Amino acid sequence: MGMVTGMVVGAVIGLGALNVMALMAKNSGRPFDQTTLTSDEDVLGKVAAWAQTNGYYLDNETGQTLRYRKGKGFLTSPMFLEVTRDANRYTFRSYTRINGLIIKGDMALSGSTFVAKVPRSMARKAQNVLFTELHAPPID
Repeated sequence: MGMVTGMVVGAVIGLGALNVMALMAKNSGRPFDQTTLTSDEDVLGKVAAWAQTNGYYLDNETGQTLRYRKGKGFLTSPMFLEVTRDANRYTFRSYTRINGLIIKGDMALSGSTFVAKVPRSMARKAQNVLFTELHAPPID
């Protein structure tokens, strides 16, 4: 009986901690990093090639916005890159999502907070490779 109780208590504490982190992300005031650039190159082609190389897949396409995603959110928080095209102007939004099952929160990749540090760092590193190729400023 003691082992089962310990497992239930551990699960409740873990779920509570995950929801606290999701709430912190949701209330951080910085749900994404945004980068804008103007280019006559095939930016969307470069983004698609980068996505395939780095394990991102096209998750959603709405109007002029493409959303690429890496991860299912099982072992680490999923990482996102949204690209919106307006003629030759491109706007990128970079973020990770913390899913606490009860609360979900998006968080920018920049910053030094401990919340979702590993997936934010992984996404920032991969996305900065793309931004370097596109001659755009990196995410700090």
